[in-house]
Amino acid sequence: MLELVFAPVDKWIAWSDKDIIDATMGELAKLFPDEIAADQSKAKILKYHVKTPRYSLSVYKTLPTCEPCRPSQRSPINNFYMAGDFMKEKYLTSMEGAVLSGKLCAKAIVQDCEELALKSKDVGKSSSPGAMTFLCAN
Repeated sequence: MLELVFAPVDKWIAWSDKDIIDATMGELAKLFPDEIAADQSKAKILKYHVKTPRYSLSVYKTLPTCEPCRPSQRSPINNFYMAGDFMKEKYLTSMEGAVLSGKLCAKAIVQDCEELALKSKDVGKSSSPGAMTFLCAN
């Protein structure tokens, strides 16, 4: 099963289902030439549903002016970390973005814990990073 999202939809909204399927198969054939051919001589579409939003505003579009507003996983509040598809990462408002944000959040936590351990005066003792707060939302 393969599910795709086309965004921004401005280009696609007026296209017929057939035109969207044909364009999709062409792109997939470029990505997976051993498995997919645009003419469906390899993998075949058994069932499909093209769902187009009623208004093009229902699909997010990245605007350069909005990128600085997206927070990083490490907040300015000490020991407060955030993860979610709205965070600063390369996939805007998607499942992939939420997963990547979670990984980046975990990486920030590990980095901060390692830094705290290095700063600890008790080299021979285990150091506790203190209380940490996490916000995970999607």
